[in-house]
Amino acid sequence: MLIRDLFRSDRPLFSIELFPPKTEKGVENLKRKLREIQPYHPDFISVTYGAAGGTRHTTSEITAYIHQELGMEAMPHLTCVSHSRAEIAGLLEHHRAIGVDNIMTLRGDPPQGESRFEPPPDGFRYAVELVREIKALDRFGIGVAGYPEGHPEAENYETDLRRQVEKVAAGADFVVSQFFLENRHFFRWRDDLRRAGVTVPVMAGILPAQGLEQITKFAAFCGTIVPASLQTELARYTDDPDAAAEAGLEYARGQIEELLAVGVDGIHVYALNRVKPIRAVHEMMAPNEPRPVGASVAQATTYLKNDT
Repeated sequence: MLIRDLFRSDRPLFSIELFPPKTEKGVENLKRKLREIQPYHPDFISVTYGAAGGTRHTTSEITAYIHQELGMEAMPHLTCVSHSRAEIAGLLEHHRAIGVDNIMTLRGDPPQGESRFEPPPDGFRYAVELVREIKALDRFGIGVAGYPEGHPEAENYETDLRRQVEKVAAGADFVVSQFFLENRHFFRWRDDLRRAGVTVPVMAGILPAQGLEQITKFAAFCGTIVPASLQTELARYTDDPDAAAEAGLEYARGQIEELLAVGVDGIHVYALNRVKPIRAVHEMMAPNEPRPVGASVAQATTYLKNDT
């Protein structure tokens, strides 16, 4: 099933991102968790792709398990990193053979130990090039990523916004945002995309914090601002990981409540292979409730708390 068709419903979609473990034991543990997740009926599950394609085979195994064994929609990530055009073509053929209908199309991060991305020989430099390549096949639905606060490597927010528009124009069916911790950033970015002519669905990416050190590290890597209120709350539980994770999840609940109240195309949970936040978000999504029409930033701010 093409994910773009799911957006025709009158409710926000609920999706999850998982990462493939590096060991056989880890894979079996993830499969057990996936069986726990199955009753929560996510609209789709995306499966990440390790640096330099390091988890290529595991990504494929997990994707096939989700799709073939559990009957859920699975979307593997595909990156430009370390792959020639011929290798990309081979991977796409393999995905098609195991029943994949949708691809999350990314440039990818530089391999570990390298500070900047360099395209491989006869490879793709930008995600937009990969989008065009996949679109030309006319065989897959295409998702792309976006950064509400701007990509950390971009010259500025406006430049990154133009590149986002280019990816959609090249053939992307929907956009999944990088995680953000202040909803105002998402609403501004979404409205800017709409003003620039982007009409495809834009999903809000949510990462429930597990602790102050963890969320600070992730945020620095992604160019995300950690609000003072969340830092203060998580700092109270530096010696209690369970309480910190619960505080992070409660903060994420507040974000999601505001997002749903204003109207979003979907909530995408960066679950880090944890079942608890998936269950919590599922309980909030009220799948039978119609979603409100997307609001503007001016309307959205009435739902948002100031955080200075």
